[in-house]
Amino acid sequence: MKLKKLLFVALLAIFTLTLHAQEYNNAVGIRLGYDNGISGKHFFMPNNAVEGIMSFSPHAFKLTGLYQYQQPFLDIDNFDWYVGAGLHLGSITDKSKQKGDHAFLFGADLIVGVEYVFPAAPFSLSLDWKPSFSFTNNFNDYWFYGFGVSLRYTFGR
Repeated sequence: MKLKKLLFVALLAIFTLTLHAQEYNNAVGIRLGYDNGISGKHFFMPNNAVEGIMSFSPHAFKLTGLYQYQQPFLDIDNFDWYVGAGLHLGSITDKSKQKGDHAFLFGADLIVGVEYVFPAAPFSLSLDWKPSFSFTNNFNDYWFYGFGVSLRYTFGR
């Protein structure tokens, strides 16, 4: 029982010591990669954010919602790492068929990346890997397709 209490206190101390205030509250911008699109990010707690992405690829359109947990990376000012998960829905065109049939997309997404917030300008730049897994068909883009770079305008500093 003492070990559980000690572990709980240690985890609580680590969590509270690693909290830091974000450099911004909201950000809107573009995401470039195989899935190009528009990205918006909102911090609802210092280390917790939600991101929405409306993306287009050569054969698909997707709306993605993600929860992200963010922490400082290597004690470098304005440089963070983040991990998260979420869901997507959309449409995909199967060009292997003559008419180009459309199929419904619904699935899960993971994300891991790094973000740099420019101290003298209201922008952030992030690089991440966002593999997605579709439940409704066999369209899964989880290898190199999931890589992206986002440039966002930040506000609410």
